[in-house]
Amino acid sequence: MQLRHLFFVTSSILGSAVVQAETVTQPPVVVTATRFAASIDTAPVNVTVISAEDIANSSATTLADVLKYQAGVNVSELFGISGSRATVDMGGFGQNGGQNTLVLLNGRRLNDVDLQGANLAGIPLEGIAQIEIVHGTSTVLYGDNAVGGVINIVTKSGFDGEHASAKLTMGSYQTKRFSTDLRGTRADTALAMAFESLKSDGYRDNSAFNNFNLMGEASRETGDRTIGLRLNTSREKVDLPGALNEPLYEDDPTQSTATLENAKETRYAVEGFLQNNAFSTELTLSNKHQEATVYGDVTADLRTLSFTPRAKHEVGPHAIIAGADLYHSRLEAEGVFPNFFPPPATSINTSETTRNSYALYLTDTIAFGESTSLNFGARQQWVKLHIDTNSNITGNSTDSRNDSMKSAEISLSHKHRYGGQNYVRLARSFRSPVLDEMWSYTMGSVRLLKPQTGNHLEIGTRQTFGNGMKLSANIFRMNLTDEIAYDNVLFANVNLDKTRHDGLNLDLGTPLNRQLDIKAGYAYRKASFRTGANDGNAVPLVPTHKLSLSSRYQMSATGQLGIDAIHTGSRYFGDDNANVGKQLLAYNRLDMSYTQQFGQWKGRLLVKNLTNVQTADSGFYSYDPVYAPIPYNYYPLPERALYFSLEGKL
Repeated sequence: MQLRHLFFVTSSILGSAVVQAETVTQPPVVVTATRFAASIDTAPVNVTVISAEDIANSSATTLADVLKYQAGVNVSELFGISGSRATVDMGGFGQNGGQNTLVLLNGRRLNDVDLQGANLAGIPLEGIAQIEIVHGTSTVLYGDNAVGGVINIVTKSGFDGEHASAKLTMGSYQTKRFSTDLRGTRADTALAMAFESLKSDGYRDNSAFNNFNLMGEASRETGDRTIGLRLNTSREKVDLPGALNEPLYEDDPTQSTATLENAKETRYAVEGFLQNNAFSTELTLSNKHQEATVYGDVTADLRTLSFTPRAKHEVGPHAIIAGADLYHSRLEAEGVFPNFFPPPATSINTSETTRNSYALYLTDTIAFGESTSLNFGARQQWVKLHIDTNSNITGNSTDSRNDSMKSAEISLSHKHRYGGQNYVRLARSFRSPVLDEMWSYTMGSVRLLKPQTGNHLEIGTRQTFGNGMKLSANIFRMNLTDEIAYDNVLFANVNLDKTRHDGLNLDLGTPLNRQLDIKAGYAYRKASFRTGANDGNAVPLVPTHKLSLSSRYQMSATGQLGIDAIHTGSRYFGDDNANVGKQLLAYNRLDMSYTQQFGQWKGRLLVKNLTNVQTADSGFYSYDPVYAPIPYNYYPLPERALYFSLEGKL
């Protein structure tokens, strides 16, 4: 009773300063918080919604840019421009952020069961209807990877309205981008397609890339039911310039330490879906082929078949959601690495891995009147793993592992009459290791890892003020056991000593007048070890502070000026768990755009990194004085770049 009393006192204090808005706007509908369409006001979590209009008005040219402008999302890029190989971190995990942040496309997992993770460069911006960001664990609903948060990309449908447009962008580093957004309906059938082609020489030597992305959807409405088919395919070729040690980075960040290294990736996914208010399901077949030359040659083929049915039923004050997630994955991989070992000098390693994952989950939201609700949720997941390996260095082996994992959550939410909401959440999460976290391409050896588990506490609020100002905030603590990460001393992934991740997310948006609006965000992260040899040390590559500021000024009826600014705080270099080295410097980055409408056409002038700061999102520390006498290694991001785009309706 004391916790409940404190919760309602807090709600009253926060609500006392809020004035009812004169104009009531309909809150956005989100699907990520419950896996069914629902008003954002009913979600007992901190959800950020980025609309297609927000994306179009921003300075973003890639999905990675869109996410980077959010304070609560830390995006680490290796090359910039395309967003290729970018890693997303929402909970202070540093270089492991991509395995602890789940990225979805219309609810379908983009995080594969390998270390490559979600490919942000494979989604054309013109096809996105909105992006939903859930700050906080969602393991009960989504299972693996949803430890720090979930990002769901919702694509446009032909039912959103007839539309046909094309966009051409050209600019620095011989960058050329062409994209389209095509949508239409006929009777009760809708078609939508978004296409993007991107080519660039890249900012650095040996950093050219060539991307092709296509998304399509055909859907049909019958009563309150929608059935359809989605196709998503992408092809990517990237030259890899390698890391620069500190003297090279300071002398010329555009140079490369590699001349022949490159990576290729081809993905496709075919998904059939059925949706209505009471039942939804997806059946998906996806395939990914990868080739890379990095010191050696690597090839991998991953195939996944998934079936994800779920149902919703209301009984009295109870809103019950129950579902199952069934996945079958198979990874065939090979690594050939010369000159690493005594005779035979070439290491040739192959593996065939099968992973079957079965999960059942249930949530129950109990309404106490119109303003208060209590939510319970639980998930049981079984993962069966079988690995066959063949190596001319370590020999042949067969390894198996069966894991049974549980997650649960309970939350209490109170909604005020003016629309504000406060909530408190307790949750337990897990993460199962991905396949190539346990198998080494270079050595051919297998190291079976335990699942990662965590306990979470989160308190949050969403408030709407009378002048149109909106505020959302949440604070959290995650205590993790057996966190999975790479150990550069052992050259293998391991289960770390216990860690703690504390954080704050704060977002504020307000229209100052009819011409000017501002959005600001602040994120605080403190991630540290709480046992073992590194007890008290900071987790590397986690900036303590990040601030974001976005502003749009309508200069005239047809002209708009936009500014997107980011401050990223200092953080230890990757792999420096002992905190013995210096830190990557904090930096400020400013993007500015001017957009002019010409009838059915729109032109934009964009300057990225306006102040021309030399920055690196990613850098790694080496403890080995023999192979790396200079311990600091950087992946530089582009300096000032200029782009012009022309977009028109067809």
